[in-house]
Amino acid sequence: MLTFSNTLSGKQEPLNARPGSEITMYVCGITPYDYAHLGHGRVYTTFDVLYRLLTLSGYQVKYCRNYTDIDDKLIAKAEKIYGDKKQFIQVANQYIQAYEQDMVQLNCLEPGVQPRVTDHIDQIISFIAQLIDAGKAYVARDGSVYYSIDTCPDYGKLSKQKLDELLVGARVEVDTDKKNPLDFALWKAEPAGNFYKSPWGYGRPGWHIECSVLARTYLGEHIDIHAGGADLIFPHHENEIAQSEGLFGAPFARLWLHNGFIQINKEKMSKSLGNFFTLRDLFEQFDPMVIRYYLLSHHYKSPVEFAFDDVRAVAKSYARLCRTFADVSFDHSEPLTMDEVTMDPVTDRMVKFLADDLNTPGMLGVLFEALPTLYTYQHRKKTIKKFLQQVMGFSLVPLPVQEVELTPEITELIMLREQARTRKDWKTADELRDRLSLLGYNIHDKKV
Repeated sequence: MLTFSNTLSGKQEPLNARPGSEITMYVCGITPYDYAHLGHGRVYTTFDVLYRLLTLSGYQVKYCRNYTDIDDKLIAKAEKIYGDKKQFIQVANQYIQAYEQDMVQLNCLEPGVQPRVTDHIDQIISFIAQLIDAGKAYVARDGSVYYSIDTCPDYGKLSKQKLDELLVGARVEVDTDKKNPLDFALWKAEPAGNFYKSPWGYGRPGWHIECSVLARTYLGEHIDIHAGGADLIFPHHENEIAQSEGLFGAPFARLWLHNGFIQINKEKMSKSLGNFFTLRDLFEQFDPMVIRYYLLSHHYKSPVEFAFDDVRAVAKSYARLCRTFADVSFDHSEPLTMDEVTMDPVTDRMVKFLADDLNTPGMLGVLFEALPTLYTYQHRKKTIKKFLQQVMGFSLVPLPVQEVELTPEITELIMLREQARTRKDWKTADELRDRLSLLGYNIHDKKV
């Protein structure tokens, strides 16, 4: 049984769906105004594993991840680069292409659908019009459209914030066109001729409305899983709930999953703070699979205090996996099945950790605990390698050989192996050679 931490309820809850049934999953995508950073890598690697796990478990997964290709930041970048804010789509195209290359490097599977906001303006306008007709939204004097928070009595239920407390902060910058300082824009008015024509004048969509519309278009009015980074809980996901539930009168998503922040010096890593590392910068220093392994070595709910030394440390663990399974091959056209997984005691334990709120560090603990036994039970390595590649998304392609420090442990193993060879104890010599290989020290014997 798959269970996950539901941000909405604050509890760990079961997926409650029969294997073979359809699961709808929406993950908020990027705003492509710059290169993707490590925080993006964490979001999409985490929910890539979830996608793979659901597929292994027999579900028919409809996975949607969007592109916010019109936004204040994109428009500002277009003005900076081209001197024309209407060139925002050129900016978006550039960074979407770069992002997709980064996702390939991280070995993230493509979602079933990756819609762009600018391809769905008509649907967005229709959705907003329905909210106005339902009395949930109103048109301001300048032609902007706002969602009326007063029509949403349980606003704040996802982020666990109270309206009174939110209003205190909101009143600092009061928009006189709003009926309530917390009301948020569904449509942002622009001078005539700018961007898109609507019944309320020219303008462009607000940030929050797009995900409600795209989720409805591709997954339906009610979805099983909605996921993203913890920074989206408020206001983005809170506002999505208000929009979708305000129009359809039923819960928008059954499970809300959010991964923790990546921190630099105890601060959330973000572009606005300028304390972020792009994925492509990190790929110049580390193999992308090492970055994937680093991200998955932490529980997705926990914050990560990023440090280069920690990445270097886990690189050794990942290299050990690559060496361990280098001699295992199989037909990659044959997908791993749950029957294969449960028949092997190691992968059976591994998948149980993943089923328990996507506990990837616990799963890796089981794996490394089992590694020494694999020399005795060589036949198990095929199933485990298939699991690591097809569920965890590790390529397991051997990393470039690096110079290994001759530690006292390695020196002693070399000496013991030479002693075994002298007495022609070839079995012990081979076992010691394999242990040295796991430590990154490869021996090539010469015939005398």
